[in-house]
Amino acid sequence: MRVGFDAGPMRSSYSGIGQYVRCLFSAMFTCSQDIEWVAYALSSGSSQTFPLHFPSHVSVNCSTSSWGFGRMEKDRCPLDIFHGTNFKASDYGQRHTILTIHDVWLPRHPEYSKKLFGQALSSWKLGLRARHVSRVVAVSHFTSREIQEVFHLSPDRIAVIHHGPSPGMFSERDTQKFQEVQARLHIPNGPFVLFVGGAEPRKNHIAAFNAFARSPRLAKSLSLVVIGDVQARGASLTETARKLGIMDSVCCPGYVSSEDLRLLYSHTEAFVFPSLYEGFGIPLLDAMACGAPIITGTGSALPEVAGDAALYVDPHDSEPLGLAIERLVSDRELQTQLRNKGFKRVKQFTWERAAQEMLNLYRDVCG
Repeated sequence: MRVGFDAGPMRSSYSGIGQYVRCLFSAMFTCSQDIEWVAYALSSGSSQTFPLHFPSHVSVNCSTSSWGFGRMEKDRCPLDIFHGTNFKASDYGQRHTILTIHDVWLPRHPEYSKKLFGQALSSWKLGLRARHVSRVVAVSHFTSREIQEVFHLSPDRIAVIHHGPSPGMFSERDTQKFQEVQARLHIPNGPFVLFVGGAEPRKNHIAAFNAFARSPRLAKSLSLVVIGDVQARGASLTETARKLGIMDSVCCPGYVSSEDLRLLYSHTEAFVFPSLYEGFGIPLLDAMACGAPIITGTGSALPEVAGDAALYVDPHDSEPLGLAIERLVSDRELQTQLRNKGFKRVKQFTWERAAQEMLNLYRDVCG
């Protein structure tokens, strides 16, 4: 079997899609020595060298345009499958096409699109693409239902394959290491609540900030550490904190290394993830792997991922979120229960399992 895939997202250090491509294909490479892989990526500047090391049965094809993905293979040695890993897939140069759709957030909420002329054309193209490829991969059952509803796709055309956690995520209760991270990131001493997602509107930092602003107990006794973009799609973490009068309670170090994030997950009193929309939600797996007690939202794919290892609140209402945080940080027994459930739950999600399911899908498509 000869399989090509869009490797471009691998270059993105912090995006969830970048992690998806890095982790999934690394796992597939190790258990598919019989497959000839072709990694397609856009040329980076003047260099044609892809900045990642691949095993010997993976070749790299850099092009100045994504339209070149597979085109040179069309007449001489067609691909059996091209896997579009980031919503896009060319319709030439291969016998079959697999397309991963991570979510339909922007088709559902085009007001957040960064495109100059809006989201309508891109959403139409994605729907057309989804109806013409050999199979669509959804990263959760929730996303599968969304694809069916938004793009009118039959469920038998969709395969659900879950993510695994980020590499290197495990409980690390090392006080000295954590104190070094605190000092370097200027995180106040004392207990803290962790939020991952930055200012991206759908991550819903406003709910977490409002929970602190409405609870003198939280603002006085805890810090809120927010990881991610300080500004995104017109929203600003510092502006929100300033308006709510909680600047002294909020710490926004931006993006951090995976090692620092692991220590933050491992030492937080609670991980708060009230996202309004998630196609999957890898931070939930990372939090569980590190032993962070979780409070998350009731919508989208979040319950599918967290299962019984979280407290659930309406993400549109900051009052129950604040009450849940107060309850969790004051109840050590509840923290321990959620922590243990999380350790058990996260074992159900591995990249090795995802790789085997994807390879089985490839073989099924090729007949």
